[in-house]
Amino acid sequence: MANVKHLLPQVPQYFKTNLHTHTTISDGKLSPAEAKEAYKAAGYRVLCLTDHNVIVNHSDMNDPDFLFLTGTEINIDEENSNSYTKKTYHLNLISKRPDNLWSPGRPQHVKHPGAQQYVETMHFEGMDYSYTPDGVNAVIAAANEHDYFVMYNHPTWSCQAYPDYAPVKGLWGMEVRNSECNELGNNENNFRVYKDMLNLGNRLYPTGTDDLHSPRALGKSWIMVGATELSYESVINALEKGDLYMSCGPQIHSLYAEGSTLKLTCSGAQKIALETYGRFARCVFAGKDALLEGAEFDLTPFLEKCADDPAAYIYLTVTAPDGSYAVTRAYSLCELA
Repeated sequence: MANVKHLLPQVPQYFKTNLHTHTTISDGKLSPAEAKEAYKAAGYRVLCLTDHNVIVNHSDMNDPDFLFLTGTEINIDEENSNSYTKKTYHLNLISKRPDNLWSPGRPQHVKHPGAQQYVETMHFEGMDYSYTPDGVNAVIAAANEHDYFVMYNHPTWSCQAYPDYAPVKGLWGMEVRNSECNELGNNENNFRVYKDMLNLGNRLYPTGTDDLHSPRALGKSWIMVGATELSYESVINALEKGDLYMSCGPQIHSLYAEGSTLKLTCSGAQKIALETYGRFARCVFAGKDALLEGAEFDLTPFLEKCADDPAAYIYLTVTAPDGSYAVTRAYSLCELA
């Protein structure tokens, strides 16, 4: 019998999670307490409030069924007075410890009229905020050193192209989908950017977020995190290992390799696609009067040509009849063995 390797962990539960949310502490419409209630009602179990350039530990609002992660969103802007075309890096910093409040954000006072509290950021002395590869990579490196995951946000809204994101290093993940930006009219379904980053050698994880400023975007993109329990340590460990998948609709029930065959089970899908770092790809489509509940892919041709290439990877996309989708992280070939 062929060896079975589970790529998504077999844990009792996957926790619906949003890693990009704004509240009245910065420019959001909901207070932190209102955000908690809204997300709980939508079936979420984990929430990271990432208000702009401020960082707050919201652990006092945790309960047995709901967990807050500590985080912030920072920006690195080019010098351009046109607010419609100014390029910017927006990065979410997600702390590996709830009480870690280091932030590279510029010092500022919260002035939003709906703010529920006053917060002032700390300043990392000597930080280079220039809109250059060295500038952004220095910020990311400092955040990593201070025990943060760094997530790259909404490249389309940020007016960024390949030359802007190609030099970026040290990211934990990136937004494959950002619902708030999509609601504004930007096409923030970033498969091309995700694959570019993977092909550049970055092993970063795909995320879906609300980027919630107004309730219209709530519950339209998320990640499912396979943690052993609803605790800060367990969820962070799962994020660090990439025990997750991104979704805006479909559920992925299992993903495993059995010898050279890759098997996935899921909720009803119109198609299930396998992509790799090169031209090799496969797709299974549902029949006329039925939906897919899974698919199998024979990786033998790919493995025969690419097994010794350390850059090789695979990932899968599940698409529902309404066009919503789920995306796995990329797996190197050594992870399939």
